[in-house]
Amino acid sequence: MRFTKIEGTTVGVHVTSAEEAKAALKELRHKKKELKFLRGALAKQHKASKPKRGKAKPAPKSGLETFFDDMRWGISSMLAAKPEPAQAKPRKPTPAEIEQELRDLDEILHNLEGCILQLQGKLIARG
Repeated sequence: MRFTKIEGTTVGVHVTSAEEAKAALKELRHKKKELKFLRGALAKQHKASKPKRGKAKPAPKSGLETFFDDMRWGISSMLAAKPEPAQAKPRKPTPAEIEQELRDLDEILHNLEGCILQLQGKLIARG
């Protein structure tokens, strides 16, 4: 971005002419669309990470079912090959982390809108 600088949640624009201001406006609007798209994806991810309503617990197993399960487990563990150590998977963000990202995005979007309004006001005032 040539005219816009985003650090954390702070948004700054530096222009010296009306032409640069118009280009900066275009740049800001584009960035705003990108961030809205990202926010929508995060909101969906946040909604999916919330726990759903619990299901009824199944009836406890009888003694015979437990015996057969134990036998199945014992036989399968003897026949199965030794598993290789699992590689570390990247962990999913927690709902609290997603909420924090959403708040940061909201603040950035608010600041972008403020910059857009200021630039539009300056362009109108200069005619």
